[in-house]
Amino acid sequence: MARQRARVRRIVLTAEDLTAAEEGPGTQLSLDSEREARLRIELALDRLNARWGHPVVRPAAAYRNVS
Repeated sequence: MARQRARVRRIVLTAEDLTAAEEGPGTQLSLDSEREARLRIELALDRLNARWGHPVVRPAAAYRNVS
């Protein structure tokens, strides 16, 4: 018996009672959890660097091994 994966073909989003962006704070909806995690990490890095000086903390990918 072969296992088959169901494919998502369509996602429907319904929005009601919308207001203009100028009328209050809004939150952008994201369906990419990895991107959201990266954005939260960037905010934490910015706060650390603002407090202790730039660049105290950087992403590991920013470091190079110089040998």
